[in-house]
Amino acid sequence: MFRVVVPPFYGFMMYFLILLVNNRLYQIFESLITDELMVCVGLAYLVSESIRFSTVLLEKYTGESFKKPLTVGSLFFLNLLVGAGMAFLGVTAYFKGYMGYEYLSSYKPQLTTLVTTFSISSILYTLFYLSIYFLTMKNESQLEQEDLKRQNLEHQLEIFNNEINPDLLFQSLETLISLVHHDKDAAEDFVDQLSLVYRYILDNRKRELVPLREELRIAKTIFYLFKEKYPGQVSLEIDVCGPYDERLLVPNSTPMLLDCIINGSIISKYQPLKIQISCDKDEDYLVIQHNDNDKLSASKYVKESLNGLHEAFAYFTDRPVIQIKAYGDVFIKLPLLDLK
Repeated sequence: MFRVVVPPFYGFMMYFLILLVNNRLYQIFESLITDELMVCVGLAYLVSESIRFSTVLLEKYTGESFKKPLTVGSLFFLNLLVGAGMAFLGVTAYFKGYMGYEYLSSYKPQLTTLVTTFSISSILYTLFYLSIYFLTMKNESQLEQEDLKRQNLEHQLEIFNNEINPDLLFQSLETLISLVHHDKDAAEDFVDQLSLVYRYILDNRKRELVPLREELRIAKTIFYLFKEKYPGQVSLEIDVCGPYDERLLVPNSTPMLLDCIINGSIISKYQPLKIQISCDKDEDYLVIQHNDNDKLSASKYVKESLNGLHEAFAYFTDRPVIQIKAYGDVFIKLPLLDLK
């Protein structure tokens, strides 16, 4: 469409420019459709298509080196010659074939004007082509980079959803062995809760987001496992988040956080760990708060899990996962998501 529609306007602008330079602008009001205007339109088609052909040919021939300054300079020179040559041939054909002029001197002023005008226009055409070419290359490069980032985030999200802490399983089995010897009923309940945790993790491996109510329910379940390991030393309080039950979170984010908090904290009967989960209605966050009993050196699993948590939420929202310490407490805020 560009190649078909633009040359008539291009030719008219060249005709208008020639009349303006020669101080003959009044002719445009005497007759809009003139032979000279048709010549300019025809030359516009001839020159633009010739320049386009030479540009595409040079781009195909040079390949990746087309972007080099030397090749770009050669393109300008080549298109200048092509534009001048095609304008010369077109004007000569018009005056000799159509007007019947035999000698070059009879139409030399018109020939000089038209060749000069369309030679300059060939440079402008080349500038326009190169600007579109390099802009397209820049956009394609940015799209490729964004696609690579998206693929990386999807990969990180999949790793986060599929990750199961092996230490949690070993710790749970140790607790189970202890319960079997002392309280078989409690051991059966513990096995049921453990199976619920791992079933939830496995069932949500392919889900991108889950409702908040499901995350809070599994948070209570996984906390039951830790409560058996640290009897009377850990506590969990969940405030009612009724209006936010259907808001969304990345699967396994809440149980993973509880796992990291408990395994990354110093816990004893003299220094119990208190965890509170609530909804920040003003900022639209889920807040996990606990007293600052952090170990001096966090384990590799805790560091990687927290980094994975940040990357997983970054896939869905620009709002960050916030982690701050204040007044002897640690606050971890997870953005509540919405499909809208």
